[in-house]
Amino acid sequence: MKPDNRDLIRIINTYSDTILRIAYQHTGNMHDAEDLAQEVFIGLMQKDFSEFDCEYEKAYIIRATINRCHSFFRKKKQTDIVYLDEIYRNENEPIFTIEERSVLKEISSLPPKYRDVIYLHYFDGYTAKEIAKIMGTTTGTITSQLKRAREKLKHLLKEDNYG
Repeated sequence: MKPDNRDLIRIINTYSDTILRIAYQHTGNMHDAEDLAQEVFIGLMQKDFSEFDCEYEKAYIIRATINRCHSFFRKKKQTDIVYLDEIYRNENEPIFTIEERSVLKEISSLPPKYRDVIYLHYFDGYTAKEIAKIMGTTTGTITSQLKRAREKLKHLLKEDNYG
């Protein structure tokens, strides 16, 4: 059974910010992020959410967003990311804080497996165990990826004189 309008409205209201932030974090471009978010929602319209509990639903949506982002780069063969200094959802509301924007370029330069775990852990607040469940892997793998990602990020930030 496909979701009815109430389910779709609830899903959009609940997850649109998360989906948009993940998509932007991958693309570095708000227009592409919005297109990807729309594609994710179109895909979700085909899914039966009556069987999902809230925790699984969110994990599914995050995984679908990450997969859609990876497909985006495979399709377009896009390697250069455009970084914008000021990103706003509307005129007054920044999608990322100044502190977040200051390290997004360095995070974006990490390999995707490290970029995803760093983003989910630090920007969305997931634990290693929760990320492992979302990514379909073990907690140990995520813990190792987080450690390696932190080391790479620390090195990048030192090179750019952040610390």
